[in-house]
Amino acid sequence: MKMKFNFTFNLPVFLLALIFCPWGRADASAGLAGTVVDPSGAVVPGATVTLQNSGNGYQQNGVTGDDGSYSFAALTPGNYQIRIQAPGFKPYLRSGIAVAEAAQLRVDAVLALDSASTIVEVSAEGSEADLSSTQLGETIAAKKMTSVPLNGRAYTDLLALQAGVVPASSRQPNAVLMSGCTSTSPSGDLNPGNISVSGQRETANGFVVNGANVEETFNMGTAVVPNLDSIQDLRVLTSNFDAQYGNFSGGQVVVTTKSGTNQIHGSGFEFLRNTALDARNYFSQDRATYDQNQFGAALGGPIRKDKVFFFADYQGTRLIQGIDTGLITVPSIQDRSGNLGDLASQLTGQVNGQALAASLSQRLGYTVTPGESYYTSGCTSTAQCVFPNAVIPQSAWSGPAKNLLPYIPAPNQGSDLFSTSAQDKTLRDDKGAVRIDANTRWGNPSAYYFVDDYYLNDPYPTGQGGASAGASC
Repeated sequence: MKMKFNFTFNLPVFLLALIFCPWGRADASAGLAGTVVDPSGAVVPGATVTLQNSGNGYQQNGVTGDDGSYSFAALTPGNYQIRIQAPGFKPYLRSGIAVAEAAQLRVDAVLALDSASTIVEVSAEGSEADLSSTQLGETIAAKKMTSVPLNGRAYTDLLALQAGVVPASSRQPNAVLMSGCTSTSPSGDLNPGNISVSGQRETANGFVVNGANVEETFNMGTAVVPNLDSIQDLRVLTSNFDAQYGNFSGGQVVVTTKSGTNQIHGSGFEFLRNTALDARNYFSQDRATYDQNQFGAALGGPIRKDKVFFFADYQGTRLIQGIDTGLITVPSIQDRSGNLGDLASQLTGQVNGQALAASLSQRLGYTVTPGESYYTSGCTSTAQCVFPNAVIPQSAWSGPAKNLLPYIPAPNQGSDLFSTSAQDKTLRDDKGAVRIDANTRWGNPSAYYFVDDYYLNDPYPTGQGGASAGASC
């Protein structure tokens, strides 16, 4: 199977696309709320609440109501700090508040009486509890994702860590789906995320990247698998999610990529797998080739401090993998000559009709009669059966059988088993993305552009049987 996807990168066109593409805040679905009280537990109305994004400096201001409550909606994911001030109380500062996609957090504050010129500062470790939403799910932060060794570096391999998710897919490599084609994975051979969540079908999940639906409509898996180093957090909602996710009955997989900040940050990586480091498959004659290189980098920073930010990433994958066929039953050397003595018990039946009897008589050179048995136990002469000693002379073989036999490998494991890893699967995958964020008087517009160019050549596209009627499209 050969699959090739080409994209031509043109810088002027790309810049125009960023300028004229729809900018929005589709991923700004998180919220933060809380109540401000004094040491006695009485609410503090009229307190000034300032919420600031620690990365890009964008801030929002609010005032507590008569019941001491405050709320901020439509927050973009990131790390925040909150500052609360009220007459007669010490300023309150809490930092390290991690806001994930679709999270509704609650941060309550207790103000201390102002007896000295000090600031009460609280540093939050980890993510806040989502107490104001019925959504069930878990968030996996960037540090956790990059700390786990993932073969292929696909975030979809982490979905099975959530409660209520079946850790394996029932999809078969030769399953024919939809319009007569087998399933196609994103980025060459990565996991498309077709797994069962909360007992629903494997095709019932929704996939969102930066607020945009990225589910492909053929196999209902994800079409976009960003570079793992570019993902800020991954949130998997398993049940009771809000109405905005009502289009899917399975899980909601929400991915947020990193945005630039006022500080320049970058990273680079190279992951290597090599044949010299591998062991031989127990059932194989030799050690299969396995050479894989995954390399890339990510960089983010300000275009204009406190105003415009960028984040760009790239990942390349090069793979040469010898595919082990496993043990396949093939005709033995004896069978290939026409001597089916080892399969004599299967050589049953009788000659059906005068036409077949006449054809066999002509090919074999002796008389065959309708109703005569092909072979019976102990048959040693043509007077007893058509094929004495369970031997079928090549003169009786059909033309297609003679021509196809050379393409069936001879056994190399025992008398009738064959195994090889000589055929290589090759993959070249190049993918990258650019994200632009801005702080304006109208809000926080954001643009994200992703491109994936890969070439996959698989010698066994539908399992060890090779291409069938349902070849990949």
